[in-house]
Amino acid sequence: MTIIRVNPASVQAYGSSAQATFTSMHQALVTLVNDVVAVRYFGPNAVAFKTQCGQTAADFANKLSLDMGAMATAVRTSTTNIASSLGGAPINIQVDPNPISPPVPASVDYVDVDTSALEAVMPVVTAHFTSLRDGLDRNLSQLQGTDWEGNAKLAAVDQVTGFTTSAKAKCDAAQESIVNYIRQQVESVTAADR
Repeated sequence: MTIIRVNPASVQAYGSSAQATFTSMHQALVTLVNDVVAVRYFGPNAVAFKTQCGQTAADFANKLSLDMGAMATAVRTSTTNIASSLGGAPINIQVDPNPISPPVPASVDYVDVDTSALEAVMPVVTAHFTSLRDGLDRNLSQLQGTDWEGNAKLAAVDQVTGFTTSAKAKCDAAQESIVNYIRQQVESVTAADR
């Protein structure tokens, strides 16, 4: 025997919350990309560093946006099915479809390196990734907490759990890659100044 119960208000509240979470996460991704390119570091090596770092952050951001879109689709599919059979409106979460592109770093004729600025961007990057992981966890937890029972919810939760696990692993890998790249740049600049 399968118990099927849907509290439309609870599911709609989740949809509103998920929309706010995904919108906030998208903005965090844009800010992450902009922050790694905006660090005070100028010169030929800086352009190469900022281009590579910005592209790495943008590639990650676009992959995470695809995962967020897949989560939204899973929820929409499940809630469309229950809406058609039990009444109510399906949840439609919009994820910004525009790809995130890094800004083009300024090309200058001088070298200006502030190693403390490079070092200071590492905790900023870490904070962005912490915020993204928190958003992923919050979205899954709120979906699990909806007043909704049945196979459709189980399917939605299973799919969103899988996407969340994958997205958090991508967060971990991208954060490590970006922070290590910044750290290597600091070490390279410091070594060159001896």
